[in-house]
Amino acid sequence: MVVDRITCLLVESDQEAVRQIDNLCRKISSIDVRWKTSSLETGIEIIRKHHPEMAIVSLGPNPSSTIESISAITREFPGLYLMALSDIAEAGLILNVMRAGANDFLNKPVKEIDLRAAAEKVFNLKSTQRESRGDGGKIISVFSNKGGNGITTIAANLSDAVVRYHNKKTVIVDLVLSHGDLSMFFNISPSYSIMDLAKNSAKADYEFLHSLLVKHSSGVYILAEPPMIEDAEEITAVMVREVLSALRSMFDIIIVDTPHQFDERTLTALEMSDIILLVTLLNIPSLKNTLKCLDLFDRLGMRDDRLRLVISRYLASDEIPKEKIEGILKMAVTCTIPNDYPTVISSVNRGKLLREIAPEKEVTRSFRHLADLLLGPSTVRQPVVVDRKPGFLGRLFPSERSSK
Repeated sequence: MVVDRITCLLVESDQEAVRQIDNLCRKISSIDVRWKTSSLETGIEIIRKHHPEMAIVSLGPNPSSTIESISAITREFPGLYLMALSDIAEAGLILNVMRAGANDFLNKPVKEIDLRAAAEKVFNLKSTQRESRGDGGKIISVFSNKGGNGITTIAANLSDAVVRYHNKKTVIVDLVLSHGDLSMFFNISPSYSIMDLAKNSAKADYEFLHSLLVKHSSGVYILAEPPMIEDAEEITAVMVREVLSALRSMFDIIIVDTPHQFDERTLTALEMSDIILLVTLLNIPSLKNTLKCLDLFDRLGMRDDRLRLVISRYLASDEIPKEKIEGILKMAVTCTIPNDYPTVISSVNRGKLLREIAPEKEVTRSFRHLADLLLGPSTVRQPVVVDRKPGFLGRLFPSERSSK
């Protein structure tokens, strides 16, 4: 079982103060001082790279300059619980620190009761954030930090199962911005992409939002990848947050097909997610990467009840049994997706969902099972039929298109 501890950065040049705070945090056990530095510039780099939940920042010999930096930090990282540290407890100084956006002020020498109180506040904030994720639609991100694990296949076919068997209004988002494949998987030719919504999220009312999406014959709405590779660089983490927030207000389920790298945009999507499907394979390289991924989730405070482990391309006869994997990764397997390469590659090449070409196959049924595990017992419904423009594969293989 993973103990819920607050990851903390300490910025302090006084080594005696560092030892005293570190010892107190070890004593109360709920705060993990994982990073220590005497340089505020280095501290900011650590915040950007590792996203600690708490930061204790010494005001040092030049409080005015440090307070300006605190103001910049709290604007860039509004979720960070920042405490200013000083051996001067003047009312004016404390007021300026709080106006700069700090959450709390610690006076040297730091008292155990103050650190315990701060930890309690952070835990309460985390609880509030988890509850707030329940407002609006539910975001399900499908992620692996290694390519070739079938992320897009899982995202696309899960979205189909959610619509068909759970009657949920569902949109799938291609966050693989430079080389996404969702439009190919659904065989569509989108007129608009995530780029259009990212640039206009402020005016994303119901009609505008739906005009940017493609509704597939399955009933799934698709927000496609940008048309040009270079467009990906224009989409920021802030834009990703605004896009997902807009979609959350109008859809029951938002499924995000994520890239493999841990950049700011991916981390934003994962942080906003109600469920994170972490996908791995039963081989040593994939499991090694999954362990690294879990370690990072742990350090970011994201290894919590949102995380679900999914084994892709599963064979019961694999040399590494599922039970052994659970022991290695220290988490239970939520679902396995059977290995059926011929069926899956046929669906991809034809631009059709697995249910459309092989409804009785075990690999197809596994997505209904996964949807049930995530959303509860399903209710069967009839497929939705809508007109849509033929996609690239429809033009390549005209016999596969529905006649009008």
